[in-house]
Amino acid sequence: MLRKIAIFLVIGILIFGLDLTFSKFKDDKLIYVSEEEVYSLMNSWALQVGRNPNPDEAKAVIDNLIEEEILYREALRLGLDANDQIIKRRLAQKLMFLKQESRGNKLTELEISEFYNINLDKYLIPEQYDFTHIFFAKDDNGLARAQMAKALLEKSQEIKGDVFFLGKNFTNRNLNELRKDFGVNFSSAFEKLKLNEWTGPIESTYGSHLIKLVRLQEARTPSLDEIKPRVMIDLDLERKDSVLSSYLDELKEDYEVIISRGSKQNYNE
Repeated sequence: MLRKIAIFLVIGILIFGLDLTFSKFKDDKLIYVSEEEVYSLMNSWALQVGRNPNPDEAKAVIDNLIEEEILYREALRLGLDANDQIIKRRLAQKLMFLKQESRGNKLTELEISEFYNINLDKYLIPEQYDFTHIFFAKDDNGLARAQMAKALLEKSQEIKGDVFFLGKNFTNRNLNELRKDFGVNFSSAFEKLKLNEWTGPIESTYGSHLIKLVRLQEARTPSLDEIKPRVMIDLDLERKDSVLSSYLDELKEDYEVIISRGSKQNYNE
């Protein structure tokens, strides 16, 4: 409460000074700083520094805002924004954001449910595997050592392989992840593995492996209640994209684009 009172006192002093300053501007050079904008600046300063600004510090913040606005207007007057890709991209992104945020009402439960049902495939959780393995590096006669180790395992003898940089035990890995980490040959073997049995040697990008499948989680589609926040985000993004796409389609009807040497593309065609 004290912070707000102090800030409002500073704002009062500044607004009085700003009125005197802005009276010197002609109408076409008027810069208007609202009370709300001043309060927002002072509050941001206080949050960053940890205390309220004194009158001199507050004046410096406002002076910086005014100088930035003056330089911005002069840059526009001199045409410095022309052919500047960074400025073009920033303005385009800002307009895109404004149009996407104007998409309308909040999501309804019916819309969320319908979107979920239409996109069930998108939320499918593929089969997941938990397994352990014994690794034998390929550059040290790994395949032969793996074959010998498999024979010993079948006799219930303890086996020690080489250190594997990704670890020994893996949980909740799907085939796509295994393919990326170990290669196609390794991941394909999982479709034929039996629970709690040692299988191999199986070749990967790194060498030979003896694998024991510990758990298999069948593919499933989670219920809407399980993933509702994710579904809402996806639906909201789709609505934003739809709004922007429709807006761009409307705008394109008013534009004719000339590409390269006189070739024309009319968006109406």
